[in-house]
Amino acid sequence: MMNILLGIIILSVGYFCFTVAYDLRIRYNNRNVLNNISGINKDCADRFELFISDIEKETSWKVEIISGLRSKEAQIQLKRENPRNAAVNKSRHVLGRAVDLNLYKLEGFQFTRLKKSNSKASWLATKVPEIAKKYGLLWGGTYKNYHDPVHFEVN
Repeated sequence: MMNILLGIIILSVGYFCFTVAYDLRIRYNNRNVLNNISGINKDCADRFELFISDIEKETSWKVEIISGLRSKEAQIQLKRENPRNAAVNKSRHVLGRAVDLNLYKLEGFQFTRLKKSNSKASWLATKVPEIAKKYGLLWGGTYKNYHDPVHFEVN
């Protein structure tokens, strides 16, 4: 019985440490992305930081920035990989005016994630697009011919 209890304690502590380390890694990465944007466009970086903060305060979701400032070369490569991606002269990422976000939350012992492949309805249910409006951000989920619900930009 003692071995089972010890095993449960070890698993619980390990799980707690994993989730804390995971959140810290994401916060560190988010901070780096926002700092890079700030070097080009401080107003946009500040707006994105407030937007992300409100998402995490007003919903049960946490935010992972998966893309922020991009070089022209990186945008050209993305366009080559998918012709539906924005051209370098149209991309707000190149100007430091856009971020792509994944959402995640811990439910029991499982992470739930919202990514680009999730439906528009799933994203709308999070209330994140409503929060984006508060900051004057255009949501990629409103695009007519391209599914890009992870994209938020300063217009």
